Amino acid sequence: MADTETASTRADGGVRSIARAVEVLELFDVEHPTRTLRELVASTGLPKTTVVRLLSTLDSLGLIADRGDSTFGVGAGFLRWVTLAQSMWEVSAETRKIMTRLVDSCGETVNIYIRQDLNRVSIAQVEGTTTVRSVVEVGVPYALATGAAAKILLTGAPDQVVRSLVEARPDLRLEPLQREISGIREAGYSVTHGERELGASAVAAPIVSSDGRVIAALSASGPTSRFTADRVGRYVDAVTAAAAEISAVGLGSVEVFL
Repeated sequence: MADTETASTRADGGVRSIARAVEVLELFDVEHPTRTLRELVASTGLPKTTVVRLLSTLDSLGLIADRGDSTFGVGAGFLRWVTLAQSMWEVSAETRKIMTRLVDSCGETVNIYIRQDLNRVSIAQVEGTTTVRSVVEVGVPYALATGAAAKILLTGAPDQVVRSLVEARPDLRLEPLQREISGIREAGYSVTHGERELGASAVAAPIVSSDGRVIAALSASGPTSRFTADRVGRYVDAVTAAAAEISAVGLGSVEVFL
């Protein structure tokens, strides 16, 4: 019994260490390509000795680069994974063409989102043509509870996902959310204003696999000031038509993961 408990404790500790290492890595992004040791300690809330140990391990694996002045950045070891991820998660050329045509027709930024657990992640983006536009980071998780694309993805999510989302968000209520999802599923599109971010609006429609599953959401998003009633009507028509086109041709090899 003692041996079993020791093994279990060791496993829990290993999982915790991995989670902490990922937590450190997630603090690096386009806006923060480097971080000081002080920033990492403050942001993680972990003891300095723990952060130093994590950084040392990540450095030895090539995942963190130490500049030598208590400042760190992402290591070169990520380069091979970046290339691999891009090749595996890239949508088809035909899908890109359809997204570009949608941008040309409405001027707004177009994204394709997928669901990952209780989050949504953009796997493809074509930026809008206007100076003031809505741009999210590809590959970064956003809340599944807010935004037009999120609501579309919820129409294809298992009931347990919706329940888990409500349990994780005290501001949500199950029955109103279920009614909203049902209405969006019947309509075939979603429109939101200021849900994810104040002043930002979006129109989204489902991308469906050959077996009828909602596997992704196509969205056009931008400043709420441009999403007037007449424009929203045109955006809905354009986005739903583009989503139907993508559903017909397929997203490409990435679909095996969806």
